[in-house]
Amino acid sequence: MSESETSKTPRNAAAGAKQAQAAERPVHEATELTKRNAEYMRQMRKSLDATALSGEKKTAVLNEMTSTLLAEQGRGTTARQLYGTVQERTEEIVNPKKTPVERQKANYWVTALDNGLMLFMIFCLMYGIMGFIGTNATKNSAGANGITAILITSAIGGLGVAKLFEYLMSAKDGKKVSLWKKIAWSVLAIIVWMLVFTTMSMIQGPLNPVLPGIAYLIIAVVVFFARMWLKRRFNITTSMF
Repeated sequence: MSESETSKTPRNAAAGAKQAQAAERPVHEATELTKRNAEYMRQMRKSLDATALSGEKKTAVLNEMTSTLLAEQGRGTTARQLYGTVQERTEEIVNPKKTPVERQKANYWVTALDNGLMLFMIFCLMYGIMGFIGTNATKNSAGANGITAILITSAIGGLGVAKLFEYLMSAKDGKKVSLWKKIAWSVLAIIVWMLVFTTMSMIQGPLNPVLPGIAYLIIAVVVFFARMWLKRRFNITTSMF
């Protein structure tokens, strides 16, 4: 082998190494992303452009992802490993998962309905059993066991419980609600609800008819299954029972 041929070998090898390194360099040199990660970001930008996100939001997301990739790719981590597919990452950005507190606030009316149904079911079950027993307590409670009184009391109770949960779960200015405030609000909620219950118990006659015991039991069963469906449908985790 001639001297010129011998000298070309290392130069060719060095050139090949440089080409291999260049292949892993980013499409945009300034970012210093690897070719694979740069291609992922190119697809990510294209995917976000097809959404309704504002330009500022898209820029912020892309900059944050690029910074993270620059820090992680030195360990051999790829964008796909960090964020999943482009479609998955886009969905996560457009429809971010809510925290438990955010879900509770967003689903206030659903939570109120769930707790209202729970109270309504308990009342119907209790008065249904009392109707079959036929004790004097049932006769003396005429008004309290009327269907109108049960509906209104349960509805207000559901709204109150949902609002109480919302308050107890929230943090104001980064500080959690103190224990004594939680106790005070809980006691106040019970007192208000008892006043509503007492007031509704005074309504008697055709405006507040008392149903047969069997009717209350049937309603309780129907409400039970309706509430189970509601909890599964909206993934409700904040309720008394």
